[in-house]
Amino acid sequence: MKDLKKLGFVVLFLVGVVFLSGCTEGGGSGTPSTTQTTQSETPIQLGEWKADGTIGENEYAHELSLAGGKLIVYWRNNDNYLYMALKGQTTGWVAIGFEPTDKMKDADMVFGWVQDGNTVVIDAYSTGTYGSHPPDEKLGGSSDILEYAGKEENGVTIIEFKRKLDTGDQYDKAFTPGQKISFIFALADADDFTTKHNIARGYGELQLDG
Repeated sequence: MKDLKKLGFVVLFLVGVVFLSGCTEGGGSGTPSTTQTTQSETPIQLGEWKADGTIGENEYAHELSLAGGKLIVYWRNNDNYLYMALKGQTTGWVAIGFEPTDKMKDADMVFGWVQDGNTVVIDAYSTGTYGSHPPDEKLGGSSDILEYAGKEENGVTIIEFKRKLDTGDQYDKAFTPGQKISFIFALADADDFTTKHNIARGYGELQLDG
């Protein structure tokens, strides 16, 4: 147990160091596909949501393909919680940033990756136009990812997570049922963030169920 806590501290420290280096304007590809493939007039009967790194049948109400399918965002919500999965064509990290005000600035971000069978998910906030984006805790906020899991297999990484629609943290965006949410996204081929978004990056919009 002490070794696991020590490992977790080291990972968070290294992530924080690289986050503080920020992002540059270049790198990655830009224009996403925003075809929302499963939102329809007839709601599907949802199955159980489980944080296990596997996207089950009817686990999510909606999905959105981005950057030519390099990233697919899945989501569902109720009155209190947002449940999301990021499925990226990478063995490195995937990220989504909610409601930026100018490029990356003020985005409420979630980063995730799987390394040596261990899943790391970071609740972060972008303080500048191109970063930096340190973990919320380093800004005086809190990590508000309630449950998460990940899986890396056959060149694909899946990160699932759950958070409150309104966490009460100043570094998280507060959502309401039925809301349209703009977001940015990015992928890289490394787990340690020394490589910036070199696979894809872009923007999109999703809508919560009311």
